[in-house]
Formats: sequence, C-alpha cells, structure tokens
Amino acid sequence: MSYIGQKPADKALVASDLDPAVITGQTALAVAPADTDEFLISDAGVLKRLDASLIGGGAHTLISTTTVDNDATAAITGMDSTYSRYLVTVNNLVSATDGVSVYMQVIIGGSVQTGTNHAYGNNTRNSGAGAAGNESSGANAFKISKSDIGNATGENFSGEIIVYNPSETALFKNISWKSVYTVNDGTLDSNVGGGFWKSGQAAITGVSIKMASGNITSAVIKLYGIT
Repeated sequence: MSYIGQKPADKALVASDLDPAVITGQTALAVAPADTDEFLISDAGVLKRLDASLIGGGAHTLISTTTVDNDATAAITGMDSTYSRYLVTVNNLVSATDGVSVYMQVIIGGSVQTGTNHAYGNNTRNSGAGAAGNESSGANAFKISKSDIGNATGENFSGEIIVYNPSETALFKNISWKSVYTVNDGTLDSNVGGGFWKSGQAAITGVSIKMASGNITSAVIKLYGIT
C-alpha cells in the first residue's frame, strides 16, 4: 500500500482495540472440544496455539444413561477401544429386597459371564463397627458392597466403577470400585474394592449389575469414557 507523506508507525494491538463481540458474536461450542480443536494461550507472553488434547486429563465423555425400574439386572454396554478407561456411576440404587448385597459381572461379546472367574477384595469402614473386609479368589460375580444393604425408606447404594483397558487382549482386566450405602442394620459402609476377570484375555464390552436376590427397584446408571 502506498502512502502520501510519511508512513504511520506500526502500533501493537492491545486489549482495548478489541470489541468483546469479536468472541461473543461467534457460534458457541455446545459440546466438549475435540482433541484437534485449538485454544489460544499466552506462553510467557508469547501467543501460541494449543490442541485441546494437551489440556489436562481425565475428561469425562457421557456415553449412555440407564434408568432402572424394577429390573433384575442392569446391563451397561458400550465399552471398546475408544477409551483406555471407562467409568460407571451408580446413583441411588434401591433394592427391592432388604438385606442383600450388590453384585457385578463382566460382559464379554455381548454375554454376561457367570463363571467363577471374578476375583475381588473389599476394604470397608462401617459407621458402627469400624474396619472390615471380604474377598474371593474366584466367584460368579464381583461383590461391590461388602455388606448387605437395606431398603427401608431413604436407604440406598451409590458408587463408581472404573474398568481399565477393557479392549486389551494380552492382559487380565482390572476393575476398581468405591461405594457408600446404608447397611440393613441402619449403619453406613464406605467401601473401596477391586477385582479382575481371570479367565483369558478377551475384551470386556460392559458390566451387569444385580442384587444377590430380587430386583433393583430404581437406579440411574451412567457410562463415561475417560481420556
């Protein structure tokens, strides 16, 4: 561009030069950013582009929500190689039967596994009795509540389950959980446990949650992928 007379001096762009509408007037991103989306950051005063994939870790992507209504089991599927970890949250599970424990079985190839290959251990603190635990070197299901839960008014079970590398086919599948619930004697258990499916290295595609006997009156169960 040619100038008449002297060329104006270069002027740095400052914050006051920008109208907020430059950002607010654009289309809003209504979902979590993809790994290839980019942010603009100041790195020690130097503006740089940053891929969303490099920001922190542990982002949770909701995959499915299952609302249980007087069902014998709750099958949560959708685990594959997309994520290296999957989180299952169990919110306010109410048992139809008083004094029964909560169990979980792995799903392989669309089939719930009932063989005695669920090895697990639990470590629990009880509000009335202190520390306790239980374990099995091989059962037909993981016991994810150390004690039997109650079903009086207000009593329920809530917990979180993490399945690690469910599509890995060279190693056994590790699963961890933590839960809090009302025991059928009116006390409270805070439980931490874990287990693994010890029969072969087939990919796990989901988990199935059930009571020791009777139905699940109600629960909301969500499946998340964790990056």
